[in-house]
Formats: sequence, C-alpha cells, structure tokens
Amino acid sequence: MSYSDDMAAFYDAWVRREEQIVADLTAALALPLPLPPRRRSDALAPLVDAAVAHVAAYYEHKSRLADRDVVAALDPRWLNPLERTFLWAWGWKPALVFRFVETGGVGLGLGLGPEQRRALEELRAATAAAEREVDLQVAAVQESLAGPRVLAALRRQRQPPRRNDEAVAAVGRSLRVVLAAADALRDRTLRGVVGLLAPDQAGAVVAAMLRFHLGVRRAGRDWTSGQRRV
Repeated sequence: MSYSDDMAAFYDAWVRREEQIVADLTAALALPLPLPPRRRSDALAPLVDAAVAHVAAYYEHKSRLADRDVVAALDPRWLNPLERTFLWAWGWKPALVFRFVETGGVGLGLGLGPEQRRALEELRAATAAAEREVDLQVAAVQESLAGPRVLAALRRQRQPPRRNDEAVAAVGRSLRVVLAAADALRDRTLRGVVGLLAPDQAGAVVAAMLRFHLGVRRAGRDWTSGQRRV
C-alpha cells in the first residue's frame, strides 16, 4: 500500500467516526432545555473534546504522511473534487470556523456575552494575521521552486528530481514546514474558539462545522459518481 493509499484508508475510517461524533453531539444538543445546566454541560463537554481531538487526529496522520512523503501530503487524493475546492495551504482555511460561530446556533439562540464577543474578535484578527503569514511562506516556497538550483536539478534529468538532490530536498523541507504551520494554525484556531465558549455553545459550533464537512464530502462524492455515469 502506498503512503497515499494509507491516508485514503485512514480518511474513510475518520469520516465514519465523524458521522458518529455528529450524531452524538446532535443528540446531546437536543436534550430538553429544562435539563439542569450542569447535566447538559456534563453531557456536551466530553463530546466537544472528542470532536476537537478527532480533527487533530487528521492533522497528526497527515503530518506523519508528510514526514514520509511530503509530495503525497500536498496532493490530497483522498479528498473528492468538491472538498479540494475548499483547500487553503492544503487544508481548510482556519478563519472558516468563525462562520460556524455566527451560523451554528451561537449567535442565533445560545447567545454570546460581551467578553466572549471581544475575545472572539481578537482571536479572529490574530488568525487573519497568521493566515497572511502562511500565505507569504507559501509564496516564498513557490518562488524557490523556480530558483536556478531547482531548475538546474530538473534539467539534469528527465525523471522527477531525486530527493537526495540538495536543492530539491531543501524545497521539500520548506514545504513540510509550511504545511505544519498551516495545520497548527487550523488546530490552534479551533481550540481557541472552543476555549472561549460554554459547552453548549461549543457543541453547537463544532456540530455545525462537522456537518458542513460531511455535507461537502457527500455532495462531492455524489457529483463524482454522477459524472462517471455520464
């Protein structure tokens, strides 16, 4: 099994686990509101933690793939075409999580206090600044691909350049660093948002976020299947 095939198998199992997490969150969020707040929080808190850990597990597995073959990690064939349209620096854009704070039920029904709103806006601004830094890093690596040493390595051989060519290896290391930085920002942003919310608020946000991903996954799969039948 190739590294990419291993990632595809992991991803299929990971998505099935995500479906169960969403079902559990949905059931907990549907508990009657007269339920004592402590009991509701006790039910939701471990599910929110499980959802955050679930997302982190994807980044960790992708990181191990990048350690073995960074090019395979940057070519996510385990994603369908619709999922790939959402890619930013080879993954979901970190700021997208703030959309689910606005639309996932928090802003509409669960309510945010003034301090929460202020802290979330500060986190949003910090995330936007960090995204710009990653954009600069990606641009720098792309420019290095057109550097004279890399181009010379490409001209020396008809096949793709050997990994032990130092110029090519240096680019590979840079790509690995940028990928790690982008995934760390994604993880940090999600944890930061969840950390500012009460368990019922955080449950609504992560449930909305995971439902959106599953919807994109299903729509992309159905679209791809339809294209194959044409």
